[in-house]
Amino acid sequence: MQLNPKLNDQESAQKASSPQGQDIARLDKKVAELIEAIEQADVDSHHSREYQKQIADAFQRSAATQKKLAPFRELDQDNNLSREELLEGLEKLLAENQFDSRINTPKRHGLVQKGVMFILAILLIIVGFAMIIMPAPPSFELFTVYYFNINDGVTIMDLVSLLIIFGGVLLFVLNFNKK
Repeated sequence: MQLNPKLNDQESAQKASSPQGQDIARLDKKVAELIEAIEQADVDSHHSREYQKQIADAFQRSAATQKKLAPFRELDQDNNLSREELLEGLEKLLAENQFDSRINTPKRHGLVQKGVMFILAILLIIVGFAMIIMPAPPSFELFTVYYFNINDGVTIMDLVSLLIIFGGVLLFVLNFNKK
């Protein structure tokens, strides 16, 4: 990369005619700003290596994204296909390539979501067992569905507690069954 701003401006004007050229011109401008900021800053070697790694990771993610989108661009460039053939090709590509609009985002949200669901499932199971085991006042236990003896039986509160436990177990199993 040339550091002479006049040369960069001339190259940017030539490249800016296409959308990819606009992205490159914008990237050239940001890189020049980054170089200027680095030259003015006092950065130790540890931070320098960390920044280099982050920049290298960003370029790798960009290359991976371009690689994933290449088949779609090839289909778009083929001008002699009818609309039906384009539709069939797009359907085939979408079936083969699994990605979404958040293609560049790191996959941390899945781990956080699984952690929250795990904690919620365990909490539901514990609350359900606590409702069964802990004594409740007679006014809270609505009525007994099945009597074991004259003083004890299965109440509506016990059945609701079992539903809460089963809900927690279901959340737990579904949380770890996903890919």
